[in-house]
Amino acid sequence: MTSLRPVRRLAALALFAALVCGLPAAAAEPAVPALPPQLRPSVTLEGDVIRLGDLWENAGDKAEVPLARAPEPGKHITLEARWLAAVANAYALDWRPATPFDRSTVERAGRAIDIRAVETELREALALEGAPKGATVELANRGSLKILVPANADQTIGIRDLNYDPRMNRFSAVVEVPAGAANASRFKINGSVFASTRIPVLAHAMGRGEVISENDIEWVDVREETVRRDIVTNLRQVIGQEPRYPLRAGAPIRTAEIQKPISVARNSAVTIIVRTPFMVLSAQGRASEDGSVGDVIRVTNSQSKQIVDARVEGPGQVSVITAGQRAQAY
Repeated sequence: MTSLRPVRRLAALALFAALVCGLPAAAAEPAVPALPPQLRPSVTLEGDVIRLGDLWENAGDKAEVPLARAPEPGKHITLEARWLAAVANAYALDWRPATPFDRSTVERAGRAIDIRAVETELREALALEGAPKGATVELANRGSLKILVPANADQTIGIRDLNYDPRMNRFSAVVEVPAGAANASRFKINGSVFASTRIPVLAHAMGRGEVISENDIEWVDVREETVRRDIVTNLRQVIGQEPRYPLRAGAPIRTAEIQKPISVARNSAVTIIVRTPFMVLSAQGRASEDGSVGDVIRVTNSQSKQIVDARVEGPGQVSVITAGQRAQAY
């Protein structure tokens, strides 16, 4: 019996040690496995470099590895399965294309530069080269011209390498954004330059019967040589007038296209006033033509059927004029 005591003591010591130490090896939590890389089917970048983490989620410590240059602002490229598989293999990324049609489309974010702002900078630069001050600048293919720069870039516009031919009124230049930056986006442009003048045009379409006010007018620069003698060039010619027929916004206004507001319409009933030094008589009649206040029009006396010339005094009212007044009116 005494020979078993050492064995019992050793077993008790082992049990005590296990209780004190808590068996940490057996109680440790299992490690969470890393998520596998997942291909992003579409990517929008602001920077100029495509990185591994742009194309794959869960790229781990390889996410910042540069792979290629990003497309130009506003453009995109499509990376096919074969190229993607080669990249994943080269950087030991645990990814394989599921089908030959796996791909990722990478687009570069861009912001469009206002062409009007470019034209403003061009006018100032051309003036320094001898072009007419405030000249009209006509860019070739203005309607289709689109200048896109990185979305996170400074938007200041610079003009460089300007060539101006005053005999042909032609120019060429390079637009750069941001101005003066070593990494600026640069675009070649060309066009024509002409002496210009400012004329009033309608800010919105207007029709017959609508009286034009200053709020209906905006000013635009046009080529001086295109302004004919019958084009309205100042506010006095147009304020208080109305279109003779519907006019569109932004177009030069010809004097023949506007008139004073019609107070008496053709075929409308009017009151005919006859004034003498001794009395004032009135009769009913009908207008033979449209007339504004101050215009001399023909009216027909409803009772006598006599046609007389009368001056429009207001809505529905005319006054017969004498021979002397008629000569003065014309």
